[in-house]
Amino acid sequence: MTAHPGAEGQRERRWAERRDLNRGFGDALAQAFEFAAIPVLFAAFGWWLDDRLGTQPIVLVALAALGFVGVFLRTIYHYKAKVERDEEGKPWTRRPR
Repeated sequence: MTAHPGAEGQRERRWAERRDLNRGFGDALAQAFEFAAIPVLFAAFGWWLDDRLGTQPIVLVALAALGFVGVFLRTIYHYKAKVERDEEGKPWTRRPR
């Protein structure tokens, strides 16, 4: 018994949808890890520098803030580039002549 002619295409489409969903979960997990880990690593390095230099936690706070702002800006620019790629060639992105 054979499947109907469009069965193979539906199976491939479901597989592609599942792959895209899993890729989205992986990207979200990576981004969450970056948001948590980068400022903590920068703060740890600032703590070490404060200890070596004998200063108050000025370097710690500055480096933690720098890490957070860096991750935030990276996320914004990454998102903007992805939206531009996804909307490339769409009718609402074309410029009037």
